[in-house]
Amino acid sequence: MLKDQGFYPLPGAFASVAQAVAADIKEELKKPEFANNEVGVGDAFNKLRSVQDFIYHDSVKAAYERVFTDRPTFLQACDIHNGFVQGNWHKDCANKHPQQGMDWQERDHPYRNYKLMIYLECDDYSFCVKPRSNRKKKFFDKAVSDDYLAISVADAAKTDFSKVGKSVQFLPQPGDAVMFDLRTTHRGQGLNSEQFSKRAKNKLTLSYVFADRNPHAHRFHSFRTMLKQGYRPLEDAVQRRLVDAGLWWDTLRTNYFDTHKDELADVVVK
Repeated sequence: MLKDQGFYPLPGAFASVAQAVAADIKEELKKPEFANNEVGVGDAFNKLRSVQDFIYHDSVKAAYERVFTDRPTFLQACDIHNGFVQGNWHKDCANKHPQQGMDWQERDHPYRNYKLMIYLECDDYSFCVKPRSNRKKKFFDKAVSDDYLAISVADAAKTDFSKVGKSVQFLPQPGDAVMFDLRTTHRGQGLNSEQFSKRAKNKLTLSYVFADRNPHAHRFHSFRTMLKQGYRPLEDAVQRRLVDAGLWWDTLRTNYFDTHKDELADVVVK
């Protein structure tokens, strides 16, 4: 489903822990260093101990083990959205331009960079995707209309999306999750009267990015942590903990673009 449609619903995968994890994260967000950060935290894995701890929880392990045959590498990309809605259609991959870039070259290595988006609180928030947009270089697939199929994450797990010609609007419950290809066109959407509002009064999501160990993973990690602003290298103790869990790839210590400078022209950094 991730390969063919670009996303994979995981209904209730975190229902038993969502409330406790949300409480831990919100407690940490009360610290003075987050006083001016009202909408979320980038590089959250580095900044919140609760986020570092949770990646080792059995529920997270169960989620990625449904998808990866071998233990994946964690790509450090990890965000908290606290009441923030990214309302514009976008992709999360390094090559956001639709017609170019190595993210679309799978002859030698399959692209299996997947974001696990976990909904901890989501009373007035939805998540929208364009099915099959991970397989199209075009940003918008003309075969997918701007109309929406609004569906719960639970019902989405039972739906054949190959026959759906609309954008999909997930209506999540706390504890639901969706894993999606970083090339999939997606956006957040509030459920209030301002359809594309950038604020949702009760939205808290946590995301981790996992991948196979191949150049696609190395490229994205370098793009996200070495080219973009606001990321810092993992501390040695944090990295050792990932190593012990089998979630670290030592290649990620280096910058992919040091030896692939020609590819920088296709990377979108903003």
